[in-house]
Amino acid sequence: MSEFLNGLFASNSFIPHGHCYLWKPELVGLHVSSDLLIGFAYFAISVTLVHLVRKIQLPFHGVFLAFGLFIAACGATHFIEVWTLWHPTYWLAGGVKVVTAIAP
Repeated sequence: MSEFLNGLFASNSFIPHGHCYLWKPELVGLHVSSDLLIGFAYFAISVTLVHLVRKIQLPFHGVFLAFGLFIAACGATHFIEVWTLWHPTYWLAGGVKVVTAIAP
């Protein structure tokens, strides 16, 4: 298991995604700010869904919670995009996307 986790966080011979943006501050800032805002929006939707399920006795509450989990996973992909600007852990980024794809 330790080897698996080491592989997820390995950067090997990859370069950070910021190199693709030529480290131009305006472009890096645009992507960082937009991905962070989108990620926080996704998490806010998920928290709101959990709050509604707890506060209001919604029918099929499991569906709402599953949808909230999927939405939170979508937000995580945006946070990992910010991370990979400086840290080329693309196996980890791909793993987050797989989790998103198989979320209920």
